[in-house]
Amino acid sequence: MSRTRIIVCCALAFFMAVPVAQAGLVWRPGEGWSDESGGDVSASSSRDQLEMAHKLEAQGQRDDALKAYKNLLRRWPLSFFAPEAQFRVGKILEEEADFYTAFQSFQKMVQKYPSSTYFEQALGEQYRIANLYLAGEPQRIWKIPVGPSMEKTVEMYERIIKNAPYGTYAAESQFKIGLAREQQRKYTEAIDSYQKVLDNYPGSPVASNAQYQIGYAWMRASSNGDYDQGAAKKAVEAFQDFLVRYPTSDKAAQAQENIQHLGQKQTQGAFNIAKFYETQHDSRAAFIYYNEVVREDPNSPQAQQAKKRIQELRPIVAAMPGGVEGPQPATGTQTVASGPSAPTNSPSPAPSSTPPDTGAPDTGIPGATGATNAPNAAPANAPADNTPLPQ
Repeated sequence: MSRTRIIVCCALAFFMAVPVAQAGLVWRPGEGWSDESGGDVSASSSRDQLEMAHKLEAQGQRDDALKAYKNLLRRWPLSFFAPEAQFRVGKILEEEADFYTAFQSFQKMVQKYPSSTYFEQALGEQYRIANLYLAGEPQRIWKIPVGPSMEKTVEMYERIIKNAPYGTYAAESQFKIGLAREQQRKYTEAIDSYQKVLDNYPGSPVASNAQYQIGYAWMRASSNGDYDQGAAKKAVEAFQDFLVRYPTSDKAAQAQENIQHLGQKQTQGAFNIAKFYETQHDSRAAFIYYNEVVREDPNSPQAQQAKKRIQELRPIVAAMPGGVEGPQPATGTQTVASGPSAPTNSPSPAPSSTPPDTGAPDTGIPGATGATNAPNAAPANAPADNTPLPQ
């Protein structure tokens, strides 16, 4: 036989073998390629198939067990044993740390078999996986970790809520969407999520935490350059609402401290604005803001200085058109540009630099810096809540 004929025969044999070898390869979105050819993991009935899969799993042969469960789902998708097989596929993937694919597998169980006894367990596993992502579990591309994704975390919690809007994990999931948004510093979206807890689950154990976090998110926003001074005022209002609704809460004292801290920041901010206007020779605006300092906290050190300046500025302002009751600049939500470009007679002042934020005090709940105890543990019969406590 010539050399050319040998090469041709080998090539033909190879190409004839490829379809056979690949006949069992199936691509599924979110799962990738899998070998479903069966091999020696196929049985003659769904019951026998499930028993075989159980034995393989018990022996630690996860790959073969996974194939056996998938074979059952492919050959008997409507059998009595199909929901359990779908659930076990998710559990094996979870045990192999393929968390997102496991989440998707549990989602199939929930969607295809909503009347199954495994429905609640699948939701619990989804909630557990979402908590891992909130804790910083990295998303993976081709099984390569590329860093945590709060967007994917939010996607998971939203899916859990959609699966069971008033189920065991719905209120907790809605609350934790807020925590994820806070990690992204998307405070407005975080506050919207906490408000949904109050609107949709007012009797939930996490409702009080949601009200507190609304105040805390606004407090964090007040130290962010992308938010105006009104954020501090909204934070104070939210903490006051918290104290009215939950006066006996173990976080009531912390809420009071936060209100005091925010009040000091507002007082200092008004004092800084008043001083700015004095540098701009706008005595009327300075006079108005010194009065604001006294109104906000009459016992503060800034108020004592403000009172002195009010007395010194009063005759100057009284001699102006309109006297001391002349046009007043808006307070609380305007910003002030510092430096020579700032307007000298603008009726709408903006704050100059306010004192640096010294850091939020210990809130005692997830999502608040320095928290030491997460009060939003999962309900009874729920998997252990493994959400990290922020440091």
